[in-house]
Amino acid sequence: MAWIPIPERLAILKNNEGWFGRAPKEFQDAVLSRCAWVTCPAGRPIYRTTDTQVNFCGIVEGAVEIYSRFGVGDNPLLHIAHEGSWIGYGTVVGRSAPRVSAVARVDTLMAGIPDRNLRALLEARPEWWEVIASGIMEYGDTAISAYADSLLDDHDRRCASVLLRITGLNPPRRSRPERTDVPVTQGELASMAHVSRSTLVQALRRFEARGLIERGYRTLRVVDAPGLRAIAAGG
Repeated sequence: MAWIPIPERLAILKNNEGWFGRAPKEFQDAVLSRCAWVTCPAGRPIYRTTDTQVNFCGIVEGAVEIYSRFGVGDNPLLHIAHEGSWIGYGTVVGRSAPRVSAVARVDTLMAGIPDRNLRALLEARPEWWEVIASGIMEYGDTAISAYADSLLDDHDRRCASVLLRITGLNPPRRSRPERTDVPVTQGELASMAHVSRSTLVQALRRFEARGLIERGYRTLRVVDAPGLRAIAAGG
């Protein structure tokens, strides 16, 4: 992973389209001044649903896999989060085990603040709970959109919707929306889109023939996001 200067790290988190980017500057500065920079190697859990204390983390560089604690059997991959996203709300708000497990998809740089330190900050400034609440609502929006994706009848629409979501190109977009690639296998994408692998491959071939995506080894890149959105919308 290339070195990222501290001012650039801060800008990635503070200038995001999401809740933290819209938060008051005083809140942003207070949280970030209490954070430590943490690099999590690819494949290592950031936290598990069995952990009792976790860090509240903002992703600066890399990608994070999200798995539900409510999953059974193979507990498939649900989502991939990118730079500008924050994870670890559960233990801050509910003082309970996390609702999801988070695993570094690739080497991932994060700003992390222990949940107890964030709670202490919120106890001192209780009006900032409203800011955290907006983050939780945004987190819920992502979960609802994932469920809504699964209800689409058309295979192409479902595949396009999932691909846009896990690439970080749906609002609020990742902090660097010019980065349109996502590290994902065809098997994982087929599972998230609720289609067979052969059906997914056919859909991806159609997308690629229209210049919407490019396929690589264990990765996909969105070339034409508006075109993919048109398919997701039923156009």
